[in-house]
Amino acid sequence: MNLQEVIKFNRGSLGRVDSFITPEEYNKSPDNYGLPPSVFPLLNLPIDDSPTYIDLILFLQSFLRSPSLKYLEIGVSVCKTFFQAVNFLTNSKLYAFDINPINPTIAPHFSLIDVDDSISQYGCESNLIFYVTGDVFKESSWSPLKKVTEGPLDVIFSDAHHTGEGLLAEYNYYIKDALAPNFILYYDDLHNPANGMPDAFKQIFANLKTIRPNITGAFLEANGWLGHHEFRHLNGIITSLDLREVLSRDCPSIPVDYLELQQ
Repeated sequence: MNLQEVIKFNRGSLGRVDSFITPEEYNKSPDNYGLPPSVFPLLNLPIDDSPTYIDLILFLQSFLRSPSLKYLEIGVSVCKTFFQAVNFLTNSKLYAFDINPINPTIAPHFSLIDVDDSISQYGCESNLIFYVTGDVFKESSWSPLKKVTEGPLDVIFSDAHHTGEGLLAEYNYYIKDALAPNFILYYDDLHNPANGMPDAFKQIFANLKTIRPNITGAFLEANGWLGHHEFRHLNGIITSLDLREVLSRDCPSIPVDYLELQQ
């Protein structure tokens, strides 16, 4: 699929859900699933065909050419983005990590297979889903995820604790040892220097670059899960793909700033 075909498919997936969270379930969550009250009314509004971050991730993953993808989303909130990934991918294993239990509004869209402490296993068509409840700042929370992933991952999308400390905790406790030879590591909401996220992203890229010299890192702009109803997000991507070639050829309208390490 080209990017526009991915976008069309994902908008169809969103159309299958009338509401991604009920007000009752939203209010039960100690942190409201990380969704500010001012944004809550926008959650279910239809979005236009401008690329969102999950559109880009699902488009780019095809270049990994993995017959059975392993996808992890850190910070799934109400599962709006994760739901699209589950519906798009086939014959894949998808892992969700969040401080909240799975959103009860979305859980019925999956078939429950097993529950074991902090891990819930589901099926959806040809995919297997593992939902892990944990805190990014607690090293012990990552052990269940390591148990179920059983090896490296192809795609990791980080959208949890929006601080530099949060990004580095994820990286040091899990991500740095969890990337497949061909991978996409994608970050949302890097726009605010005050929270340390841009610097943490650059630090992670520099560290991975010492291990894998041929990787590419870049900042890029894309819509978030609310689409055109909010400002475009500054995202970050680190990947083994030839990102310059792919984006210049297939996504020329997306603003990109490639990282260059100081020698």
